[in-house]
Amino acid sequence: MEDVRSRRTARIEAALWIVLGTLAFLSKGNPALDAAAVLPLFLLLLGSSLAASLAARRWPARPELHALALIAGFAAIAGLQERSGGAQSTLWVLYLLPIFQAAILLDGRALAWTAAGACAADAALYLSAAGSWNAELSFELALKTGILASAAAATWLLSRAESDADERSRRRRETIARLERSLRAQAAERERERGLTAIAAGGAGAAHDLATPLMVVRAYAKLHLERGVADPELMRDLGRIDAAAGFCQELIVGLLAQGTGPTAPRRLEAAVESALALAEPILRARRVVLEREYPERPLAVAAAPNDVERIVLNLVGNAAKASGADARVRVRVARDDGGSWPWAVVTVDDDGPGIAPEILPRLFQPFATTRANQGGTGLGLYLSREAARRLGGALDAENRAEGGARFTLRLPLAPSPLNAAPA
Repeated sequence: MEDVRSRRTARIEAALWIVLGTLAFLSKGNPALDAAAVLPLFLLLLGSSLAASLAARRWPARPELHALALIAGFAAIAGLQERSGGAQSTLWVLYLLPIFQAAILLDGRALAWTAAGACAADAALYLSAAGSWNAELSFELALKTGILASAAAATWLLSRAESDADERSRRRRETIARLERSLRAQAAERERERGLTAIAAGGAGAAHDLATPLMVVRAYAKLHLERGVADPELMRDLGRIDAAAGFCQELIVGLLAQGTGPTAPRRLEAAVESALALAEPILRARRVVLEREYPERPLAVAAAPNDVERIVLNLVGNAAKASGADARVRVRVARDDGGSWPWAVVTVDDDGPGIAPEILPRLFQPFATTRANQGGTGLGLYLSREAARRLGGALDAENRAEGGARFTLRLPLAPSPLNAAPA
C-alpha cells in the first residue's frame, strides 16, 4: 500500500514540476523578471520541495522537519514573486506545489496549516504595498486566496478518494487471495477424501479376498500344531503364525462389519501383550530391546476386537523402525485419575531421532510419512488415531527432551469391577 502511494505521489509531483517548469520558461519574457536573482531562488524552491517530501515520507512522526522545509519554500516563492513583478507576478501559482504535496503526504490538519501559510505568504506581498491599496488589489488577493484554498480542498478530496480506492482494491485482493487459498484447501481436502474413499473401498475388497488365503494359512498351522513338531522353536513359530493369521482374520471381520463389533470390557494389558507378541519378529529382526511396565491392578477398556492391538502394534512397529540396533522401546500402561473420568494411558517411547518439527503438526494427517522411500504410506498413524477416537480416546505424539519420540494413547476406562479405584 505504501509503495502504491509513493509511486502515485512521485507521478503527481513530476507532473506538477513539469507544469511549473513550463510556467517559469514562459515567464522569461517578463521585463520585471530578474533572471540572475530568480535562478538561485528557483533552485532553493526545488531543494525545499524535495526536502519536504523526503521529511514527510521518512520521518512522519517529526512534523517540524516538514514545517522547516515549507518555510524555506514559502520564502523562495515570495522572493520569486518580488523579483518577477511583485503582486502582478504570475509565479504566485508556485504556492500550489507545497499545497499539493501536503494534500498527498499529510493529514487534514497539516494540509490546512500549509494552505494557510501559502495564503499568508502571498498576502504579505500585497500588504507590503499598503500605500497603494485599492479595490483591485483586494479583489486579486481574495481571488488568489480562494484559488489556493480551493486547490487545497480539491486536492485533499481527490487524494483521499484515490487512497480509499487503493484501500478497497487492496481489501478485494486480500479477499480474493483468501478465497483462492480456501478453494485450494477444499480441493485438496476433496482429493484426500476421494483417496481415502478409494482406499476404504479397495481395502474392503482386498480384505474380502484375503479371508480365504488366511483361512488356509491358519488351517495348515493348526494342522501341524495338532500333529506336533519335534523342534520346540518351530512349534513356537507355528503358534505365532496361527496367532498372526487369527489377528488378521479378526481385522477383516471388523473392517467388513464397519466397526459394529462388540465393545465389552476387556483387559488392556492383555490386548497390549497380544500386540507385543505380534511385534516380536520386528523387534528381534532389528535387535531392539523391549521394556514393559504394567500397573499393579489390571485396567479394562471398552474396545472392539483388535482395535487396541492394531494401535499398539503400529506404534511399537514404528518405534522399532525409528530406532537403531540395540536400542530400547519402552511400553508403559498406567492409570490417570486426574480428570473428570478415569483414563488408561499407554505410552510408547523410542530412542530414535525424534519427529522433524515440520512433520510433527501434520503427523496424523492422511499420507503424511517420513518413510516414503522405505514403503511408508502415511496411513498407519492416521488410522490409529481414528481408531482411538472411535473408542472415545485420543492419540498424540511429541518429542522427548532426552531424545526420541513418545506416542501417548489415552482410552476411557470401562465401567467394570476391574477398574474400581484403589483404596
